[in-house]
Amino acid sequence: MHAVRLPEKGRVEQWETRKTNQITIGIVGSGGDGAIAAGEIMASAAAHEGLYCILTKSYGATIRGGETSARIRLGANRVHSQGDKLDVLVCFSWKDFQLFKGELELKDQCVILYPEGDVIQPDQLPIEPGLHPTVIRVPFIKLAKEEVGNELTKNIVMLGVLAELFDLPKKGLVAAIHHRFERKSKDLIDLNLKALNIGSEYAKNNIHESHPVNFFYTTSPPKLLMTGNEAIAIGALNAGCRFMAGYPITPATEIMESLTRLMPMYDGTVVQAEDEIAAAAMVIGASFAGVKAMTATSGPGVSLMQEMLGLAVIAEIPFVLVNVQRGGPATGMPTKSEQADLMQAIFGCHGDGFKVVLAPCDVQDCYDIIQYAFAIAENFQVPVIVLSDQFLGQRKASFTTLFPDHIEVAERKLPTETDLENYLRYKISKTGVSPMTHPGIEGGEYLASGISHLENGYPTSSYFVNEQQTQKRYRKASRIIEKYPLWHYYGQKGATLGLLGWGSTKGIIREAVHLCTTAGIDVVGMVPRILHPLPIDELQDWFSTLSNLIVIEMSYSGQFLQYLRSQMKLPSTLVHYKRSGGSLIPLGEILNLIIEHCEESVTPEQKRIVDPEGIFDLDKSPTVSMHLRGDIYEL
Repeated sequence: MHAVRLPEKGRVEQWETRKTNQITIGIVGSGGDGAIAAGEIMASAAAHEGLYCILTKSYGATIRGGETSARIRLGANRVHSQGDKLDVLVCFSWKDFQLFKGELELKDQCVILYPEGDVIQPDQLPIEPGLHPTVIRVPFIKLAKEEVGNELTKNIVMLGVLAELFDLPKKGLVAAIHHRFERKSKDLIDLNLKALNIGSEYAKNNIHESHPVNFFYTTSPPKLLMTGNEAIAIGALNAGCRFMAGYPITPATEIMESLTRLMPMYDGTVVQAEDEIAAAAMVIGASFAGVKAMTATSGPGVSLMQEMLGLAVIAEIPFVLVNVQRGGPATGMPTKSEQADLMQAIFGCHGDGFKVVLAPCDVQDCYDIIQYAFAIAENFQVPVIVLSDQFLGQRKASFTTLFPDHIEVAERKLPTETDLENYLRYKISKTGVSPMTHPGIEGGEYLASGISHLENGYPTSSYFVNEQQTQKRYRKASRIIEKYPLWHYYGQKGATLGLLGWGSTKGIIREAVHLCTTAGIDVVGMVPRILHPLPIDELQDWFSTLSNLIVIEMSYSGQFLQYLRSQMKLPSTLVHYKRSGGSLIPLGEILNLIIEHCEESVTPEQKRIVDPEGIFDLDKSPTVSMHLRGDIYEL
C-alpha cells in the first residue's frame, strides 16, 4: 500500500474530495534535496500556464547545506499572500521539517508525501495531533537512481508525481525544465524530462488511493514571473538609473546581481564596493555628477550608511537607497522577513534629516515604487529610502504585466541662464527646491559640503541661516504628498472596522477584506505606500468613519503604531496585531480578530463563506496587544 489515511482512534474517517482553484504546496529537505529548485520550476510552470503564484523560500542560517523549504501557492485567480496552511507537504527529511514546523502548518485533510524507506512510519509522523492526512510513501531516491540514473533528479521525479496526483500544469513543467537548463546542455534537459515522466508514470500506475485535494484550473496566456528584487532592478533601469554601488548582503544581493547583468546594456555601471560606507559615498558622488544612482542593502548596511545619508540630506543630493529588511538586530535572521527598520528609515539620521520613505507592497509594486523613488529624489533633491523586506525581495510571483510608461521619468531641474548669472545652489524658495547643476556647467560651480551653508554653499554657523535652510528642506514634505498620492484602499467605503498595515502586510489585508466583503461583513483596508512624510490628511479622513481599527505589523516593538501615534489621533478603539520577524503573518489570525470584533452580528453561514475549507479557528482569537482609547476602493 502506498497511501494510508490516518483516522481518529475508534472510528473510520470519511472525507469528501475538496475541489479548489487554489493549492498550497510545501517542500522541505536538506541542501542537495532540491526543494528550492523544485519550487522554482513549479512557479515557472505556473506562470507558463497563466496561473497566479507566490513562491516563498526559507533557508537555515548555515552558509552551505542545512535545511531549506519552498512554499508555493498556485491559483487560477489572483493570490495576494503566501497561504496559511498546506494542502500538500513533500518532506525529504523529517529532521528538517521540525525546524520549519512553525512555518509549514498543515490543513486537517492534507496530503503528505515522503520517501519510501524512511525509518519513520506513517503513524509516527512529527505533525500536530488531531490531523487526518493522506500519507503517501514514494521511492523518490530509488526511482532517481535506478530508473533515471542520477540520484540528484529525485526532486524532478517528485514533481512528476505531484503533477499526476494534483493535475499540475504538465506542459508548463516541461517548458520550465527547458528554461532552467537551456544554458547547460541538451543532455541535462533530457535527463530531467525523463525524471519528470518517470515520476508521473509511477504515480499513474502505482498510487490508486483517493485523496481529498482536487486542484482545477483553466489555462490562460503566460504571465510574468520575477522576484521583488528583480522587479526593483528593472524598475530602476526604467527610471533612468545608470550607476549602482553596493556590498553583498542577504536578502538584498540579488538587486546588485540583476543590475550587474542588465546595466551594461544601458551603458551604466555597477560597482561592488569594499563596504556599505564606500557604496553610499560612491552613489553621492555619481549623483553629484548628474547620474541617477542607487544602492541596495539591508538593516546592518543602512546603519553604516547613516553618515553618508546625512551628507545627502544637507547637500540636497538625490540619493536612492533600497533596504530589503531582515530579522534583526545585528546579524539576526538574515533569511527571514521583518518590518522593524521603520524608525531607522524615518529618524535614523544625526540632526534633523528630512528623508522620504516609500514601501512597496507586492512584487509588481516593487517595480513601481523604485521608479517613484527616483522621481521624488530627482524632483525634490532628497534621499529616498525604499523599505522592502525579505518576503517581498526574494519571493517569486506571477502577474499579468509591468507598465513601463505610467510613471514619469523625472529629470533634474537645471538652472536657467538667469540663475547662472549669480548662481545660488541653495537659494531659499517657496517649494524648497532650487536648481542643481553638475560638473561641466559653466557658471554652475558650487560647494557641496556637509557643513551648514549659505545659499551659495559657503559654510556658516549662523543660527538664522541654519533655520532658514532647515525650513527649506522640510517645505518639500507637503508638496511630495500632494504630487505623489501613494496609498491603496480595499473594501466598501463606510465600513466601521478598518485594517491598516504597510509593505508586505498588504496581501493578507487585501485577502481578509475580500473574504469578509464576500460574506457581507463590512471591513475596509488601507495600505500607505509613502510612510514619510505620512499622508496625515488622508489617514485622518479614512479614520473618520471607523469605530474600530486593527493595526497590523511585523515588529515586536510596534514601530508602525508608535509612529502613527506620534503623528495623529487614532480611532478610540484600537487593536494592535504585532509579531516579531521569522514567520509570516497568517491570514487566519487576522480573520479571527475580525470575527471577534463583529461577533454579535456574524452568522455561522458568514463564517463558512469567510473560511470555506474550515482551516481557521474563527472562534479563537490570537494573542494581541490591546490599546483601548476613549475615494476609490478596490476588491
